[in-house]
Amino acid sequence: MTVTQREGTLRVATPAALSARARAEVAQSVARIFAIETDLSPFYNALADNDPLHWARGGAGRMLASPSVLEDLVKTLCSTNCAFSATRRMIAALVQLGGGAFPTAEMLRDAGAQTLIDDVRMGYRARSLFEVAERVCDGELDLESLRAAGGAREEAVAETLGSLHGFGPYAVAHAMQLLGFHRPLILDSWTRPTYVQLLGKRSRSDAAIRRDFARYGAYAGLAFWLTLTKDWVPG
Repeated sequence: MTVTQREGTLRVATPAALSARARAEVAQSVARIFAIETDLSPFYNALADNDPLHWARGGAGRMLASPSVLEDLVKTLCSTNCAFSATRRMIAALVQLGGGAFPTAEMLRDAGAQTLIDDVRMGYRARSLFEVAERVCDGELDLESLRAAGGAREEAVAETLGSLHGFGPYAVAHAMQLLGFHRPLILDSWTRPTYVQLLGKRSRSDAAIRRDFARYGAYAGLAFWLTLTKDWVPG
């Protein structure tokens, strides 16, 4: 499957014709991946002409996500306390475990925590991932219900994510951005020094960084991310 963009429209091409059900599933996945249901108009409308982020009104700010919330949470977990090369290695091993696709919760549960430790080499993250997979399979945890587009409440989602073993402030903030909640700031070993460098200062406390973006309210975390990644946006 390939996805291309032309004149503001996403076009999806598949190697073979799809059934109506498969077409609906693909459409749902593409909508989630590209955050099509995310309405950022309140954020854009609040940006004055002299705001440093006024350029974002051209349509910047949608976070590229995974087809499922489980995949987003697992990838977030794989990015904690390690270099990006280790994150990529763990994710590649998980895809191999899934037979060429990202594994389902059932696959992760059936593989067991020890396999995640030995074969995927996830370290302490393995037991966290196994616990999430077990709770999903047991019906105790409905991850898809956590998406903002589905009507979930920000406070409840933050509480649920924070209750997951291995999900500290960074992982919760990162996951919430992907779920459509843009208030939390992603503060980690890349965002902190990058922001300090942009300011031309030697240091800046987390509390001070949060104050810098408090005026953006429910979009504070998104404003922080756009500030750091402006040079990623063409034009």
